[in-house]
Amino acid sequence: MRRLFSLLLLASLLTTSLPLCAQDQATTPETTVQPATEQAEFSIPGIPTDGDYPNITSQAAVIVFLTLLPFIIMLLTSFMKMVITLALLRSALGVQQTPPNQVINGIALLLTVYVMFPTGMQMYQNAKPILDGNLPSKLISASSAGVVIAVMQASTEPLRQFLIRNSSSKHLNGFFKLAKKSFPEDVAVQMTEHDLIIVIPAFITSQIKAAFEIGVLIYLPFFVIDLVTSNILLAMQMMMLSPLSISLPLKLLLVVMIDGWTILVQGLVLSFN
Repeated sequence: MRRLFSLLLLASLLTTSLPLCAQDQATTPETTVQPATEQAEFSIPGIPTDGDYPNITSQAAVIVFLTLLPFIIMLLTSFMKMVITLALLRSALGVQQTPPNQVINGIALLLTVYVMFPTGMQMYQNAKPILDGNLPSKLISASSAGVVIAVMQASTEPLRQFLIRNSSSKHLNGFFKLAKKSFPEDVAVQMTEHDLIIVIPAFITSQIKAAFEIGVLIYLPFFVIDLVTSNILLAMQMMMLSPLSISLPLKLLLVVMIDGWTILVQGLVLSFN
């Protein structure tokens, strides 16, 4: 009896659940799947989507130029000579952190802008026809890379003339002879003293030499002050007193009396052609 009762109960449950399941399936809304072709297109502003990608060589040239730009500003302008000279003046005074490195670099950078302004204007005038043309509307494209390379080629000549004017003829001749010996013969035959591969190292060595020559002239009066102060303290048997505590105020007094910073800055600016 129990088995029969269980079978009847199970049959009644099945008969009552089937209509409910059918009703749920009938009332469930149909979901529509959007085809992949109807999805909205996604694009990033400035990035080409029409296949106008830059040439690999052009793109590499632009990236290399932007990477070397800080070194170009430091080595191919008046910045190097000025920052070395100002650092030597600080060392000659005997003060290690006055003015700090940030101030020295800032002064050298502003003076570099002042000295390089005529050359920069000439470079801009040479590149202006290219910049006034039809510039590409996209940031990364084959045409934009070509414009950057064209601007670089057009603005190179004024910078090369500046490097030649401020390079020693001895250094130019020396690097030219060195290139004749070390470069391949087919390349060395076509080279001249005014090529950038010769002018750039000649300019760098000339500026370093000139900066240290100015440094020697700066050190001489301060060296005399240190020497006289040390001898006076030694004669007075005041060995426990540091000579720097006496010579430093005298050095600062000398710089203030002759307006040393103004003389040095004007001399640095006038030393460039």
